[in-house]
Amino acid sequence: MTGRKISLCDKVYHFRKEKGSLFHQILAARDTVNGKFGSCGGRGACGKCRVRFLKDAPLPSFADRKFLTPQELREGYRLACTARPTMDCDVEICFIQEKKAEIVTISEAGKGTPETIEKGRGKLPQSEPRAPGHLFCSVDIGTTTVAMQLVEKETGRILYTCAFQNPQRVYGVDVLARITAAQEGKGSLLRELLLRELEKGLKELETVGRPEQVVLAGNTTMGHLLLGYPVESLGKAPFTPYHIGSSAFRLLDIPALFLPGVSAFIGADIVAGIYACGMAEREELSLFIDLGTNGEMAVGNRDGLLCTATAAGSAFEGDVSSQVIGTDMVSLADEMLKNGIMDETGLMDEPWFTEGYGTKGIRIRQQDIRSLQMAKAAVCAGAGILLERMGAWDKIDRVYLAGGFGYYLDVDKAADIGLIPDVLRGRCRAMGNTSLAGARRYGMREEKEKLERIIQISQSLNLARQPEFEACYIDAMAFRRICLQ
Repeated sequence: MTGRKISLCDKVYHFRKEKGSLFHQILAARDTVNGKFGSCGGRGACGKCRVRFLKDAPLPSFADRKFLTPQELREGYRLACTARPTMDCDVEICFIQEKKAEIVTISEAGKGTPETIEKGRGKLPQSEPRAPGHLFCSVDIGTTTVAMQLVEKETGRILYTCAFQNPQRVYGVDVLARITAAQEGKGSLLRELLLRELEKGLKELETVGRPEQVVLAGNTTMGHLLLGYPVESLGKAPFTPYHIGSSAFRLLDIPALFLPGVSAFIGADIVAGIYACGMAEREELSLFIDLGTNGEMAVGNRDGLLCTATAAGSAFEGDVSSQVIGTDMVSLADEMLKNGIMDETGLMDEPWFTEGYGTKGIRIRQQDIRSLQMAKAAVCAGAGILLERMGAWDKIDRVYLAGGFGYYLDVDKAADIGLIPDVLRGRCRAMGNTSLAGARRYGMREEKEKLERIIQISQSLNLARQPEFEACYIDAMAFRRICLQ
């Protein structure tokens, strides 16, 4: 069996013939909110919900053949989300154990602390309990992870950090999957899952001190789901948010403020990141890139910002079948390219195309390379169009790399495979969690006018409507340096 397995119990489970997938039978039979049961919401896209039929295994699905080897298929392994038993069956649960999630809370735009959380919650106390005072809580709600910090208002000193995986991941790793789930009637459940974990986090913070305010940032979909706003318009053209301004509400009876965004694609997390970096306060031109399940970008200065976003998929989050974190995937792709294991088109040579490329206890398959390739092409095309529209290729003073992926990225290797244009190689600065840093800065200073200024000078560009995007995307598929003529 490829990959590590987890056992729900030391015995075989018996399932009855029913309509629907085995995955949904398991969901109904066990508590799965902790996110152990795959990360694509049962859509056959992650390959983690593996089971082994002791006999009478159903015919393999397309997803089975994508994620499982011929030998595994012969041994009765299938994906639970596509397996539909034709009779009562005995099944072993062999779900791939999720790797430790690196949740970055540090930022060069402010002080923070990195930590590693395994399968769920984590915390890092940084002081002894304090009497109530001028404290607030800053929060970054990501599609994959959530980070919370207790902060002294006057000094910006971080007293306590709590981080955990977004519990909504059981309904899919990307925003489109969450929107679909909400449209299918699960919106209230998605909201409750997140509220419950945020309230747990606040109770942890209160062991040090009770915050007087909570300041939150996140992408537009995460904000809508948290606040209970309709999300239908976010999933279809013209992609209009129900509400994009700041939103006040209460968490555990504490006043809370979700920061404003620009559009359905450019949410409060990007506005907070631009604010944290001071990008809209500088005369020099800068490029801001936040790489995760979505790739958001902005180019500009205090006179104007041009922003866009592209669907990067799960490659940068490390949610591929090989279970390799995104930054390691970039390094491995560079290694494979230089050693002739794959060519510039991303095609792996034999025997690696058939067997995968094994190194350091992991195995990279062709679909992992394709996932990275498509993500990198989308980001390169988006950034290239922004830079071209702003006439900024040779004028960029610095590149802010936001998020956990950007924080740990080897810029030289990223440039070698064409993820970052070669001309920008020496101008990159890893900024860490700028969304959290922006929420923290706002909690300290409450500079409403600066946030409003960012929104006023920002223009959101829909890449799908740009005629040159397809050609730029295809050109950026190759694993090679991007050099200007």
